[in-house]
Amino acid sequence: MKTGPARQESGWPAYLGNQRHDAGARETLNPDPRPLWHLGMGRGVRGSPALGETVVAVGTADRNLVLIDRASGEVLWRSHLGGSVRCGPLLDEDRLYVATESQPQGRVYAVRLRDGRQLWRTQSGSVTAPLAFDGEAIYAATEDGLVLRLEPEHGKVQWRRPLSGAVRAGPLVTPNGLVVTTTSDTLYLLDRQTGAVRSQLSLAGAVLGTPATDGHRVYLATTNGRIVAVDLASLSVTWDRAAGDAVYGAPALVADTLFVLARDGRLWMIPVDAPNAATSHTLDIVATAGPTPLASGVLVGSVSGEVLLVDPTSGAIRWRGCCWSILRAERFAGGRKSPVPSRSRRSSATGKWW
Repeated sequence: MKTGPARQESGWPAYLGNQRHDAGARETLNPDPRPLWHLGMGRGVRGSPALGETVVAVGTADRNLVLIDRASGEVLWRSHLGGSVRCGPLLDEDRLYVATESQPQGRVYAVRLRDGRQLWRTQSGSVTAPLAFDGEAIYAATEDGLVLRLEPEHGKVQWRRPLSGAVRAGPLVTPNGLVVTTTSDTLYLLDRQTGAVRSQLSLAGAVLGTPATDGHRVYLATTNGRIVAVDLASLSVTWDRAAGDAVYGAPALVADTLFVLARDGRLWMIPVDAPNAATSHTLDIVATAGPTPLASGVLVGSVSGEVLLVDPTSGAIRWRGCCWSILRAERFAGGRKSPVPSRSRRSSATGKWW
């Protein structure tokens, strides 16, 4: 077995890189992107990979956490887990955190970056939502609506809080508390230290894509086709707009603009302080993944396997490619010069990564 680096200075502490989901916003896409390497990952890759300076970490449906060298595509190690991985891992310096669903066992793991050795594992129940990490604790939420806080050194559970409905979107760490959305069409604000419910807010539909936040507001989209901004201080709706169709993927917040991709392929750009000035473009695709804003455009993927780079001003397609399989995971990875000249990754259908 090969070994990975002992640590990575630039971590991946939140699903999709950070809680704004704008990790790739300063990156450009080669006008003629071509794969530099191609790697079979097993049965399937679901969820965004975690990117370090020199490595990529990916969870698979066949119960593996895999560490890959970014330059060569070489597999450095595989760590076998007790269940399949539904959401991507997090990277914190010398370790990775990952959770599994109940096929057969739902647990949260800490895995050493250098060699894939499991440092600890904690029974949690089935986790299909991304993990959250605030530097002091890991937060996991289950399909049964149970939210857990675990200390990162040994995985000890510090509190458990049952909520109504399943949790499909990742929790958000905010100055006001931990934000959790459930399939009971409810947003909860929990005290991060105790797990107590501070407040809750009814929503117009379930939230499946992890919301974005700037620390003052939470921006989310629902299966009923609503795009909503929630003020954290008052836990009230600041504004609410129709998306035209259900939204399954995560929104992305770049500067003062929110990017949202609806299932019917309509790409929305919404100024968060002037939502009535929102614009949109119809892309003639079916999409269940969220958009990835880049400096050179907005990267989107379709369920038919197409990847498009879209001009956010005109809606023109600057580049179109095909992944030859269905893109089902929540969103593309972004930032830090990916192993290909774009921020794309292979789909959960084939388990291949480019």
